[in-house]
Amino acid sequence: MRQCAVLICVVAIVVGVAEGGLLDWFRSDKNKGHDVCRVNFEVLDPHGLRMWTSQKPQMKGFGVELVINPVRGRKQQLCNVCRNTTEVTHGKFFLQDENVIVKSGDILEYVIITDNGKTVQRHKPRKLVVEDYLIKPKERCACPVSDVTSTATPARQVVDDPMAEIALLERILERVSEKCAEGAMSSFLFLQTDRVDGAPVDDLKQIVRAYFEKKDALKPLLDTILTAEDASDGIVFRVKSIIDKLKILEIARQDGDIIDFDKLTAIDDMDIRASFDEAS
Repeated sequence: MRQCAVLICVVAIVVGVAEGGLLDWFRSDKNKGHDVCRVNFEVLDPHGLRMWTSQKPQMKGFGVELVINPVRGRKQQLCNVCRNTTEVTHGKFFLQDENVIVKSGDILEYVIITDNGKTVQRHKPRKLVVEDYLIKPKERCACPVSDVTSTATPARQVVDDPMAEIALLERILERVSEKCAEGAMSSFLFLQTDRVDGAPVDDLKQIVRAYFEKKDALKPLLDTILTAEDASDGIVFRVKSIIDKLKILEIARQDGDIIDFDKLTAIDDMDIRASFDEAS
């Protein structure tokens, strides 16, 4: 009987420690050094691809497995760029492939791999649609302005500078004319997120809204979000108009978390839009 009481006491202590978060503190130690900054891309002309990310504390190594225009439904994809490095240059990990050919309109699906010296972690797949601004002449590094000076980012300028807003609208109108020439365009966007799969559908719209609320330049566009639906490695959401969509794409361009859903469906041969209630 005494042994049973001791066992119950031990169980109670373990449960109390777990609820107090102490076990989480021990568990999380192996995950230190796996936080990763945004990955920057440069497509080199006529061939080549350069990637870099800032080194986070305790990160010892950085790698990537990248597929160009992945085929939907195929389990084994050909890795077009599989590289890793432990070398840090000016606080950044750089990766470069001299031979790969990437074109405007291609979709890059990539898995980030981090090493903290003890464990290696594979992150959730992410996608990037290659646009013209990513393509640079070879042998010239065109690092983002925010990496080398304190100049405000375009998103910040939209909030602070009326002239930046006008320039943004001019670019949107230009893109609208281009899209009209290409054909039909929807008002759907794709938010890449590391949320736990299977989250309640009712929360998906709130997840998108929470993302907008964290970005000063996107806050004014909160009311444009109409619907949201689950998708692989992210959330598909619809906004009120094509102008709203293009404005969001321009503002969110640097972060790379929001991409054009139309371009994804063109490659994946998938149309999740049919399940949306267009009348809502």
